[in-house]
Amino acid sequence: MATYLDRPERYSLLPGDAPGAPSCPYGNQYRWVGYDRKREEFVRFTKSVFKRVMASVAPSPSERKGE
Repeated sequence: MATYLDRPERYSLLPGDAPGAPSCPYGNQYRWVGYDRKREEFVRFTKSVFKRVMASVAPSPSERKGE
């Protein structure tokens, strides 16, 4: 988590069907995958980092209701 907190702008979430995105170990497709913009490679987020990233890009409850 410390690496992410030092430079959160360096990382992003991409759809699991993005070109070059890895499959999960069971051969399925991830819905979202982490991406390191500096190294230009896919990365695996811990659950706590994934939650932070999702919270920063997900609409708030009022936005989802159209308010």
